[in-house]
Amino acid sequence: MSVIRDDLIESLSESVSNLIDTRETVPVSFSGGVDSYITAALVKNYSTPILYTIGNDDSKDLFYSKVASESLESELRIINYSDKDMVEGIKKTIEIIGAENRLDVLIGSTFYLIAKRIYQDDFDICLSGQGADELFFGYDKYRRALLDKKNPFELRNKDVEELSEILNRREYKIFGHFGINFLSPFLDEKVRKISNEIDICENLKGPDDNLRKHVLRDIASSLGAPDEIINRRKKALQYGSGTLEEIRKISKDKGIAPSLNAYLESIKK
Repeated sequence: MSVIRDDLIESLSESVSNLIDTRETVPVSFSGGVDSYITAALVKNYSTPILYTIGNDDSKDLFYSKVASESLESELRIINYSDKDMVEGIKKTIEIIGAENRLDVLIGSTFYLIAKRIYQDDFDICLSGQGADELFFGYDKYRRALLDKKNPFELRNKDVEELSEILNRREYKIFGHFGINFLSPFLDEKVRKISNEIDICENLKGPDDNLRKHVLRDIASSLGAPDEIINRRKKALQYGSGTLEEIRKISKDKGIAPSLNAYLESIKK
């Protein structure tokens, strides 16, 4: 396993080097999780990462990003948002990608605010840890599949196949709106190939495995990540950043049901 892990680190590192080219500073969409930690840590080998985290004072992503940025000794730029910012993010996201998929609108509006800030800071690329959860069994649905006596490998393969389509209709369009290339070392072909060579039990140890993605947690540890980051459970962007909670609040303040669906319906009217 150590050989495969070393090959994985080497491939991720090579991918990062190719993606950032000769840039002296590189923005990283940063959640304080193992995927973005690995990305930022590898960027440090070639350039200076600037970590962009979206969230308000009580958001989990902000808390863990502060811990991680101190460990990485890298600058953290926090994207706080007001109700007005969130409303703008939702409306602009719908203009860019449409409103057919409501989860895309929710996640996309969060990325819109990140992309807007990176654009304002005059960058033309953004690195992320996108793809890591699909390739290395990060989502809880893979654990639940084991509980239901289903094959998590088939579910994961389906997610990997659909990943390009999701990125094309959401992140690539939103960041592209600002002239920014949204990139991830985990989308590299060599990295994908290596992920398929790793036995599933190395990442998903059983139906009670609430951490998962253990190969990447191992790599993050080898790159200096503190225990708080290594042992952090997966949290979807809309929860970790607090943006879903913010939309529910905005919806409630408008006198309608505190939900994303209710808010989007109110916009249509």
